[in-house]
Amino acid sequence: MSYQAMARRWRPRRFEDMVGQEHVARTLRNALVRGHLHHAFLFTGTRGVGKTTSARILARMLNCQESDAEIRPCGKCESCLEIEKGASMDVLEIDAASHTGVDDVRELREQLKYAASHGRYRVVILDEVHMLSKAAFNALLKTLEEPPPHVVFILATTEVHKVPQTILSRVQRYDFRRLTPTQVRDRLVHICKEDGITAESEALEIVALRADGSMRDGLSLFDQVFAFAGESITADDVRKTLGVPDHTSHLRLLGHLVEGAVAGAVGEVHLALERGVDSVEYIKGFGEFLRNVLFCRMDGLPDGALSLMPERVAELRQKTANVADGDILRWARMVSDTTQQMRDAHSPRLALEMTVARMASLDKVADLRRLLAGEALPALTASNARAAAPSNAPAASAAPAARPEPAARPARGPNLQQAVEGDPALGRLVDTFDATPTSE
Repeated sequence: MSYQAMARRWRPRRFEDMVGQEHVARTLRNALVRGHLHHAFLFTGTRGVGKTTSARILARMLNCQESDAEIRPCGKCESCLEIEKGASMDVLEIDAASHTGVDDVRELREQLKYAASHGRYRVVILDEVHMLSKAAFNALLKTLEEPPPHVVFILATTEVHKVPQTILSRVQRYDFRRLTPTQVRDRLVHICKEDGITAESEALEIVALRADGSMRDGLSLFDQVFAFAGESITADDVRKTLGVPDHTSHLRLLGHLVEGAVAGAVGEVHLALERGVDSVEYIKGFGEFLRNVLFCRMDGLPDGALSLMPERVAELRQKTANVADGDILRWARMVSDTTQQMRDAHSPRLALEMTVARMASLDKVADLRRLLAGEALPALTASNARAAAPSNAPAASAAPAARPEPAARPARGPNLQQAVEGDPALGRLVDTFDATPTSE
């Protein structure tokens, strides 16, 4: 099979091709140029952001046979080609998830005694290093602190909190950032242009949002859509392939919740599920939608804080302006609780429908910002109005009842008067009480 997956075919070969990790690329390149390269590195970050890719690029830069290798690997020399194919004797790429024991580390230490065969360095790439056992970490400590002069360690992990502090103190740590939806989309636009693929802007936006900050996930999803639709991709193709609801589905559901329309809310969920959308994915997506609705009203948020394209922010803010923040917070809490319950639910669909029905049945809260601004309260829904109005309420045109006059205090009896005359302190207390106005 000659076809190569997009995630592999479009894997960056140089730091210039990396997306969103400019701080890592610049630091490593400057260290190479100035000759201040550390002997051990730790690359940490979420999946698919370029940790292993950066490790391979660094390995090529260390062993490239061209004179400007410190700037960029040539990709043509024997060393670069061997590393690219994964056949280099000087680059040991080890999956720590399957080599977790102390014996594996001891075997590695024995191999590192020998000098590099073609390049200048022997590079050890330990992927998912947090999976090593405690004994394996301890066996690695001394070698990691004082490795042979021809050895460079590159550790990679998605769960840096599981790496012992004794290891962290011996390496240079580089934190890889999650990619924004805009960065993933722009990369997909470039790939489509290079491969001659026509794709709607909305289609690429959906893929970028589903990638959830991972370029590798974005390329894998786009590869799946390409297999379905071919060289002309529409937004509807993406929804059919990935089981993603229409971008207006969550907005329509929110409208039903605001109106208190239980049947409309449940019906919207039914339509989405009938189109192949997973119930758990739908409720998670609606929770993310509520988050965007709440945060899009805030000024000064950093780029990437919203899982939303920047050009969609103003549109969403306008369409949800009548929704109170208090309602959004309550619904978001219900969505969070339901998402956890659905994992063990016998019928996730039933759990989703019941949650949506309860959300639509809730009484709406008043927006304090509008009240303080002197704006009128929004009209009550029919169901809320019936619940709020008592059966014996007077007519709206009825005149308000007159305020009752405060009741007069009873006169002092002879016994109290006699006690007051005999005790001056009691007299002052009674005088103070008489001077206090009565409550209405």
